[in-house]
Amino acid sequence: MVAIDYDAHQEQYEPDELLRYAELAEAAGFDMIWTSDHFHPWFHSQGSSGFAWSWLGALCERVDLPMGTCVTPTTGHYHPGIVAQAFATLQVMHDERVVLGLSTGEAMNEKPLGFPWPDYPERRQRLKESLEICHHLWESDDFVDYDGEFYRLDGAKLYTRPETPPEVHVAANGPSTASLAGEYCDGFITVLKDEEYTDKLYPAVRRHAEEADRDPDAVETTLLVTASYDEDYERAYEATKPWWAATQDVFSRGLYNPKEIEAVGDDATREEVEHKFLVADDPAGIAAQLEEYAELGFDRITLGNTSPEPETFFEVMGDEVIPSL
Repeated sequence: MVAIDYDAHQEQYEPDELLRYAELAEAAGFDMIWTSDHFHPWFHSQGSSGFAWSWLGALCERVDLPMGTCVTPTTGHYHPGIVAQAFATLQVMHDERVVLGLSTGEAMNEKPLGFPWPDYPERRQRLKESLEICHHLWESDDFVDYDGEFYRLDGAKLYTRPETPPEVHVAANGPSTASLAGEYCDGFITVLKDEEYTDKLYPAVRRHAEEADRDPDAVETTLLVTASYDEDYERAYEATKPWWAATQDVFSRGLYNPKEIEAVGDDATREEVEHKFLVADDPAGIAAQLEEYAELGFDRITLGNTSPEPETFFEVMGDEVIPSL
């Protein structure tokens, strides 16, 4: 059966509020808690920017579910050795139920801090080196040297290491990055669905897993979806507005000012919004959409909650939707 997870949006809610929502998600029967890892949010109005790693440290004291990031960027402002250290610590603290979600990143994580926003080939190479460095540091009992094109280790060693390393999942919207999930990772995360996923991304994951002598069926697949529920459909629809820029290919446009990103969202059409997000005015509608996603072959469906009344969404999920699935 497909797993239903909660995506705690650091961009939309303050950290203490998100902790409360994570507890509601656990009570409602969600299977896992993910959280975003950004410096700037995707929108300016009512935007938040809690630090994911601090929040995860608090979360592991509040819930018993597995937890992870979707996604941590490894482009410039995080050295992969520090990423490896942080998630090794979380794995020790949270009984080895932690997932590190990695990606090629977004400009809003780099440009505001004075880092350049490199072209895609460099970002992909940085991600590949980060995957190698994390695995080396988690698995080695000795000091590690690494001489990559963008990252180096000079006698580095993690003294706090879990018995089982964290799972690593890679987020991708294209087959080139998706191939790294097949080659190196335990899982693959995407926001793309329909033929983009079935015809391009998933075949790339499987092909590169097989080429690396890995079992492609062991690579877990996760779909990220932002959801909004209200008995008034139009109210549910309008509540997705902070995320409308996500329909306008902002991932590859190098935007990093939340005001500019939010303004791009004004170009979104109703058709684009309703295709991108899960908008529903009854529990049966939520369940039907989740079943449609599951039929595409995803192992996990991760729902961000942008409902007008977030608590009601968790109530409906726990009382009616998750039991029906």
